[in-house]
Amino acid sequence: MKRTSKYVLKTVSSGVLALGLLSACGTPSPVPEDAFYRISPSVDTVGQQALEGIVEVGRFAASGSLGNRPLLMSSRDSNAVSEYHYHFWIEAPPILLQSALVSALRASKVAKTVVTPEMRVTPEFTVTGRVLRLETIRGQSPAGLVSLELSLRREKDGKLLVLQEYTAEVDADRDNVVAAAAALEKAVSQVFSNFIYDIRKVSM
Repeated sequence: MKRTSKYVLKTVSSGVLALGLLSACGTPSPVPEDAFYRISPSVDTVGQQALEGIVEVGRFAASGSLGNRPLLMSSRDSNAVSEYHYHFWIEAPPILLQSALVSALRASKVAKTVVTPEMRVTPEFTVTGRVLRLETIRGQSPAGLVSLELSLRREKDGKLLVLQEYTAEVDADRDNVVAAAAALEKAVSQVFSNFIYDIRKVSM
């Protein structure tokens, strides 16, 4: 009986040791924390007021992955576009770009008052946008690329004063998602500046 007890104890101890070693080897690596990005446009087209009245900026239209919060990634040698893991816009692009354009229009002082539909006022002009591309380019020559369709309509007669597709690409400092997102923010600023420039040409 004593021999049996010693054998059982030895077997159990060996099993516990083996399980401990397996647990140590199988410890998963920590999951990366989510990172969130915003777009704070910088426009250099500040000038005299160009539009008399209230300008309303609607939520941007976006289909498929363009309307989702994960940042998008592509490369120059492929048509494939994929979503990043753990890297997100702080809001969905249709809302994010709407808010960014409102800020850009206000900063440029192109109009006296710039609002969103939630303000429930009657505007003299409406701005609509559609997201065509909004992605980081990785690999050789990393960059941020944005393409937006933007329009300005006068409400009293429904006339389209501006309707244009705007595209901008800005080189990234390094080939990583943080640098590419920063380049993408600059590209959005370029697009908004060009749109504001076109609004000023219409009002001349």
